[in-house]
Amino acid sequence: MIRGFAQVACGVFATLVGIGWIVLSGPQPKWAVIAMILMPAVGLLAPASWLTRKVAARKMAIRRDLPDTLDLLAISVEAGMGFEGALDIVCQHFNSPLAEEFSRTLREMELGLPRKDAFQNLKRRTEVPELSNFVLALLQADALGIPVGRVLRTQATEMRAKRRQWAREKAAKLPVKILFPLVAFIFPSIMIVVLGPGAGGIYKALQ
Repeated sequence: MIRGFAQVACGVFATLVGIGWIVLSGPQPKWAVIAMILMPAVGLLAPASWLTRKVAARKMAIRRDLPDTLDLLAISVEAGMGFEGALDIVCQHFNSPLAEEFSRTLREMELGLPRKDAFQNLKRRTEVPELSNFVLALLQADALGIPVGRVLRTQATEMRAKRRQWAREKAAKLPVKILFPLVAFIFPSIMIVVLGPGAGGIYKALQ
């Protein structure tokens, strides 16, 4: 609902900006038509694009911080602290989207919501596959009576292996990403520097 309202508001604002530009500048008819088509479209699409980028950045931050968070949870539980207390330690020592989500989950449990329901809410809010797998493993451990510390340690080890895999994948994609700016900006400059001094002689020789 809020997203739809933001899109409508931005669309109306962009339309008014386009009308104001047309009234004040008096452009050619074709540019006026383009402005009246383009400005509302930009206004409608901009909020959705901004929100999509924010959601993707938040998910990436959660995925990046999950191994370190699970390590601290495992250490705290293995030291004899209860799981809720370990969650509180994480919330105190981390300032990240994942810590915020754990803090909200902890408050829900303190208000009387069962751990299963609180973590299902966490899973639905974040929609991060790695965190969803952790929630599933934790709930299965509760149901089967498996020590939570062992589950946390296993999950932390798996997440560190996945983070190394992500780093390798990004490193493998880097040469492809560098190729376009290299071809578009660096190669032309090199050609100008190399061929520039002899361009006049080449032109005269071809005449």
